[in-house]
Amino acid sequence: MTASQAPLDKEILLAEDEDHISKLVSFKLVREGFKVTIARNGQEAIDQLPVKPWSLIILDVMMPICDGWQVLKSLRALSATSKTPVLMLTAKGIQKDLANAAQYHVEQYLKKPFDPTELADVVKRLTRV
Repeated sequence: MTASQAPLDKEILLAEDEDHISKLVSFKLVREGFKVTIARNGQEAIDQLPVKPWSLIILDVMMPICDGWQVLKSLRALSATSKTPVLMLTAKGIQKDLANAAQYHVEQYLKKPFDPTELADVVKRLTRV
């Protein structure tokens, strides 16, 4: 399956407060055939969790209202999202954060700045496209 043939039923929740990053990620993934819903802060992300069965959730760590770790705890606590793959996309890469990611079964942890093509490849792998 080529990138442009990704099934349109693959829906991604992107929790990112930086507008230029959310636009870049969304643009790249939509071009790859994914549907992307953007949450601009942690609370918006939490509110979106039960809305639909997400194929993947991409989380920034540092967000207003509540951070990515709080979102991650909430999504792992819900039966509907407890097994949803998670990609942490963040500028933070200290050992404590990597340990937290492992504790909450984060499938992938990408540090900013990131390569958009690498991001798309990771998303396709995590969503099995």
